[in-house]
Amino acid sequence: MSHFKNATSEFKKRLADQPLIKRAVVTPLASQDDSPLYTGSNANPNNNGLQVFNSSKKKKTEVYSQPQDTGAGKHINSLLLNAINFLKTVDDPQTVEDLRRKGGVDLDAKPELYNLLKLNDKVAYDTRDHTFAYKPTYHIKNKEDLLALLEKRKNEGGMDYKELKDSYSKLLEAVNELASEGRILVVKNKDGAPRVLFWNDQRYNTAMDQEFREIWHRLRIPDEIDLPKELEKAGLTHMQVFDKKGPGDIPKRKPVRRNRKMKITNTHMKGLDLTKDFVIQK
Repeated sequence: MSHFKNATSEFKKRLADQPLIKRAVVTPLASQDDSPLYTGSNANPNNNGLQVFNSSKKKKTEVYSQPQDTGAGKHINSLLLNAINFLKTVDDPQTVEDLRRKGGVDLDAKPELYNLLKLNDKVAYDTRDHTFAYKPTYHIKNKEDLLALLEKRKNEGGMDYKELKDSYSKLLEAVNELASEGRILVVKNKDGAPRVLFWNDQRYNTAMDQEFREIWHRLRIPDEIDLPKELEKAGLTHMQVFDKKGPGDIPKRKPVRRNRKMKITNTHMKGLDLTKDFVIQK
């Protein structure tokens, strides 16, 4: 215990003998050009022995530069795709100048692109006028062409709207007009966009009594789960669906044991009795 007290007193004595160093206080001063003045060594006594100097350092600002132009969109295949997509949006043949001015594709600057576009399967090239036009799957120039196509395909079911989309730049407008006139029937997606188009045979547009319409709209189709029960209540039978057996229903095959025949290859040892001891004759 006495040893601990002696060590503590010795530590306090050494601590008291340490010299005191006064911390310098740096005070920024105003300058004529509104830039701050900082203090350094050898200054006047008012600044605790620190010298005043004008800082020429400016605050470093972070600059977020844009990525360099790596040539994206300038590849020959990208330009070809841009040209074809532009031709889809117009119905009239386009010249080289039209493609450059409206479509942003300069064929004169790239002769290879000119030849690729001319020989493309989805592009019709006019050798006389030197014009390009998109070659759609179906030739539709107006709503009457669309109606005639749907009537021609009436026995094949409806036609997918996406399948016709690249055939006519004003397809949606034509669909809305024909639907409002009652000449076609349109099945729409949840967002209201057309999905399937049907030709509407006017012969079956028979007039219905208002009473019958009210009865029809009062009927509600049961949910898919309750539909079989409702059919049984009405005395109707529903189509049976045979479910495929799952992996657990497949019977396991019993492993077949096969007797493997061993083929003896050491024919040179045939006739030797290996149970006897052989002594090497010297």
